[in-house]
Order: sequence, then C-alpha cells, then structure tokens
Amino acid sequence: MKDIKPEPFGRCAADRCPGRCPYRDPELMTPEGRSKLKDGPQPEPGQPWPVKVVHVLFQPEEQEMDVPRHKAKNVERLLDTLGLRKATAIVACGDTLLTPDTPLYPNQRVLVRKVMSSG
Repeated sequence: MKDIKPEPFGRCAADRCPGRCPYRDPELMTPEGRSKLKDGPQPEPGQPWPVKVVHVLFQPEEQEMDVPRHKAKNVERLLDTLGLRKATAIVACGDTLLTPDTPLYPNQRVLVRKVMSSG
C-alpha cells in the first residue's frame, strides 16, 4: 500500500511568504533579526508608509482577507479579531503550526482553519 500524503499548505516559498521564514531561519531568530522583520520595507522619499497587514487564508470558506497588523500582533490577537476561540482553530504558516503566543509579522501569510463543528 502506498502512503499518499496531502499537498501541504505551503513551504515558506516566494509565492506564499515573501522573504525568509521567521520561524526557521537562525539569523532571523535573534533579537536583531526580528527587528529587521518588524521594520519592513521603507517607502521612497515623499511617499506614505504602506499599511502593515497580515494576509489570512480562512478555511473552510476559502476566504482571503488582510488583517491590520495592530489587530494581529500575535496568533491569539488574530483569533480574537476573527471572533474565534483558541481551541476552535488551527493557525499555520507554511508547514509550521503556530501557537497562540507566536508573533506575526507584516506581510506574512497564514492559514486559519476552523476545526470545530458548528452544529
């Protein structure tokens, strides 16, 4: 019998998460590396700062949304913003599951999947 695994959500590739993975890259796991992620790109002189958002793929509805970063500093605040309790959803970035205390960064792409029956 052949073991068939489902296609993973993504592997921190250029089409899923811009740049390097903040959860696996040793250089980005240092305090100095994390500060680079928080700063993000700077605008051209005379241009306004871009709005910092976290890109969310919400399943099973397959709805994509951008949540302002000030409402999604970490996974727990993201779930509160979406109106979900911690035990009713799984949050993943690439192939890494994220715990409620995991920080989220601007322009990061995450998957939020409801895992509790609603009726």
